[in-house]
Amino acid sequence: MRVISGKFKGRRLKGPQRTGLRPTGDRLKETLFNILGPEVVDSVVLDVFAGAGAIGIEALSRGAREVVFVDNGSEGRRLIRENLELCGVERGYRIIEQDVFMALRALARRQFRADIVFFDPPYDWKPYRDLLDILFKKELVTGSSRVVIEHYRKADLPETTEEYVRSRVVRQGDHWLSFYESRSRKPEAGSRKPE
Repeated sequence: MRVISGKFKGRRLKGPQRTGLRPTGDRLKETLFNILGPEVVDSVVLDVFAGAGAIGIEALSRGAREVVFVDNGSEGRRLIRENLELCGVERGYRIIEQDVFMALRALARRQFRADIVFFDPPYDWKPYRDLLDILFKKELVTGSSRVVIEHYRKADLPETTEEYVRSRVVRQGDHWLSFYESRSRKPEAGSRKPE
């Protein structure tokens, strides 16, 4: 596991020693950031179920202004700190050590807003709709924010509600990325339908 691009390019990151954590593979991570492109620069990123912190650290490497890592597991929290230290990151991040729903509600109370949100829950995760509902109904994102969920291909994710729409699906074997946007987001030129 390594940082692919930006100021920390090539840095090797520590991975989990137990099987409960499943870091995003380098190929899928590269695909994600190729899609996000320049949106990452100067953005506020929310990395939920952050695990070893690879997505958030990649965002910082590519110019994100701030990353908020959310992880309730002791190994994940330790790895995030160790990997930030390996990259020499001293500022521009926060680590929230709480259950995901408690963390999102607490951020909403503080009127936190993210430009990019990345969720990487366990592959047996079920309450995707609850997760997205809190995010959009509590206005943790704006009309221009991007929300991405990494999930197993057979996972049952919502398509469209009054608040959001699944705008794109990227498939790499059993590992898929689903992109969500606010229904108020203006479509970009050349935007693609789910693949």
